[in-house]
Amino acid sequence: MKILVFDIWGDYAHFKKIYATTSALTYLVPTKPTIYGYIGAIIGLEKFENEYLRHFANKACLVGLSLLGSVALQTRFSEADEDSGPVIMRRMGINLRSQLGARKTTDSPKPTLMEFVYRPRYRLYIHLQDPELYSKLKTNISEHRAVYTPTLGLAGLISNFKFLGEFHGISKSEDTPVQIHSVIPKMQFVRFENSMFDESVDEFSIVEQSMFAIEMDHERNVTERDDLLLERKGKPMLAQVTQYYQINGNNIVLF
Repeated sequence: MKILVFDIWGDYAHFKKIYATTSALTYLVPTKPTIYGYIGAIIGLEKFENEYLRHFANKACLVGLSLLGSVALQTRFSEADEDSGPVIMRRMGINLRSQLGARKTTDSPKPTLMEFVYRPRYRLYIHLQDPELYSKLKTNISEHRAVYTPTLGLAGLISNFKFLGEFHGISKSEDTPVQIHSVIPKMQFVRFENSMFDESVDEFSIVEQSMFAIEMDHERNVTERDDLLLERKGKPMLAQVTQYYQINGNNIVLF
C-alpha cells in the first residue's frame, strides 16, 4: 500500500468539540473530515455543495495521524523544527458576530471564549484509493503548492506543510503491545503495556478525545464517531491494536 507522508503546522489550530456549548473548546488534533478538507484544499477539490466529500466516501481515504508537539517560535512559517516541544493550549476572548455580511447597527458582538492549539505540528499518513487524486496530492505537496489556502480548522488559521516522502505500508497484527507512533481510535485499541506507566520510565500523558468525527457524508452529517487515544507530548505509546502499518520505520494506525 502506497502512503504519502507530510507534516503540517501553523500558529494556531481550532477543531471545535461538538459538545462544548458555553465555550469553543478544541480537540488537540484535526478530525478526519478536517483532514479531508485540508487535502481538498491542496489538490483543488470544490467545496460547492460539499462536493469534495464525495471523493472520500466509503473509506476511499485512510489516514494516520501523529501529534508531534509545538513548533518553535522562529519556525512558525519556515521549515518545521524537528525538535519541537510539548503541545500547548491557549484561550482567548473572541467577539463573534451573529450574522454574516456587512455589519448592522443592531448586530451586537457576541463575546466567546475560544480555545486554540498553540503552534501545533502534525504528521499525516495518507492513502487514497483514487489514483488520480493520489497523483495530484503527491505532486502538489512535493512541489509545495496548493490550489486553495490550507488552514488548521478555521479560515484564518493558515497552515504550512512539508513533504516527507512516499512509502510502502506493510499491514501488521500482533498479540503483544508494540510502539505505536500515531493516535489510536478506540475501535482498534486492545490494551496498553502496563510497564509504560511504571515510575521508573519517563512520564507519559495519555489523553482521550471523545466523540471524535471519523466519517462525514456529502451533506456534512457525521456518520461515524469514535474516541481517540493519543500521547500529549508526542511520544510513541506501547499498545496492542487490532491492526497497524509499518511505514518508514514507524508503526501507524490507519483509520
